[in-house]
Amino acid sequence: MISSSSAPLFLALRYLRPKRSFVSVITLISIMGVMLGVGVLVVVMSVFKGWQSEFKKLLLGFEPHIVLMQQPGPKDTAGPARIDWRQMQQRIQVAPGVLSATPIAEGYAAIRTAKMDPEGVEILGMKPGEDNALLAKLERHRLSGRLDLKGDCIVITDRLARKLGVKLGDPVSVLARETIGQMIRDLRTADAEVDPAKAQAAKDEIIVIPKELTVSAILRGDTAGERCYTPLYIAQELFNLEGDVSGIEVEITAPEQADAMAISWINATDWPMEWSPRTWTDLHGYTLQMVENQKSLLWFLLLFIILVAAFCVMNTTITVTMQKRREIGILTALGTRASQVIGIFLNQAGIVALVGLVGGLAGGFTILHFRNDLRRWIAESTGRDFFPQDIYFLSEIPAQIDPLDLATISGLAIVLCVLAALIPAWVAARVDPAVALRE
Repeated sequence: MISSSSAPLFLALRYLRPKRSFVSVITLISIMGVMLGVGVLVVVMSVFKGWQSEFKKLLLGFEPHIVLMQQPGPKDTAGPARIDWRQMQQRIQVAPGVLSATPIAEGYAAIRTAKMDPEGVEILGMKPGEDNALLAKLERHRLSGRLDLKGDCIVITDRLARKLGVKLGDPVSVLARETIGQMIRDLRTADAEVDPAKAQAAKDEIIVIPKELTVSAILRGDTAGERCYTPLYIAQELFNLEGDVSGIEVEITAPEQADAMAISWINATDWPMEWSPRTWTDLHGYTLQMVENQKSLLWFLLLFIILVAAFCVMNTTITVTMQKRREIGILTALGTRASQVIGIFLNQAGIVALVGLVGGLAGGFTILHFRNDLRRWIAESTGRDFFPQDIYFLSEIPAQIDPLDLATISGLAIVLCVLAALIPAWVAARVDPAVALRE
């Protein structure tokens, strides 16, 4: 004997038994719809989560965690004495959570060879040494040469090396952007001179001598960014710093806490106002925010796949209620409550959603496991790579399964499918037994 509490589940399972009828076909279609929606969501969100994580690791692999910049101002003032970079470096080095604090000189320059046109690059000058944590990070991206930063040398990327047509040990000419700008201003001033003789004399006095440097190491550009590196004194000379520095590069033990650490420094009562921190998230904040926006947009778009699957379940429920209309009338005439009739079809929708969910998760995990094999097969079959390395900076498709995402996907699939079946189930429960039995 079946109890009243288990009767809806029993009848739901009975209606779902595969038979040679249209009902079984549309039930399988509903299950496949849920499987497809869940599987696509699992694959896409896991790959995007993995790419997001790898992208942050990529940035942290070559970007300074925090850069302390000194605001320009007069050195002799009536107020508190300004703290120079050496004092600031000593202070930061002993701060909790700091791995290293290194003076840097940064700026933009044009680099060229005798045969190639100039290329604009960002140059970062640093001191060599084992205590330079940023230099240790860059070592992982080295393709050839040595990152010793001693002598008149420069470290470039493989992409820049290909553009310039240079290899390890070749000479390059470097000219700072400020020097080029001053040269242009001087030429314009000379051209504005009315007297041709004075104009020519002014032009003759404009002498720009580029700095000749030797390529000492080559980095992998797709993982180390496009920045070039030189010894600190070379960058100071290029950017006319005269022994001063652009800032202090700070590496910390917890890069994710860079913003919080910078705020705590600024809020300290004895923090010198002329020094301000710039974190790696400040520098790439727009890109990181864009990645977060893309994730939200993906959730919104892929949600429609689950909605389509829910409509398939609704269609199945409508078909079953129409075909079982006489049976529903008999159940109602025998005293079955409306809530029990609704429970039959909600159980049916829940079973469809659960089976589709399990199948979708299994299929999604399988595709994730063979994702790189599938990528190679598609690339070989179509001649097109849908995950190009020059755009995503990764040689393989990353994936990271987030339990929270899985729980959200599973909950959405079940809730939407059950809700979709609620309306036709409610309509079926309101059928008049006399009318249903006459049909």
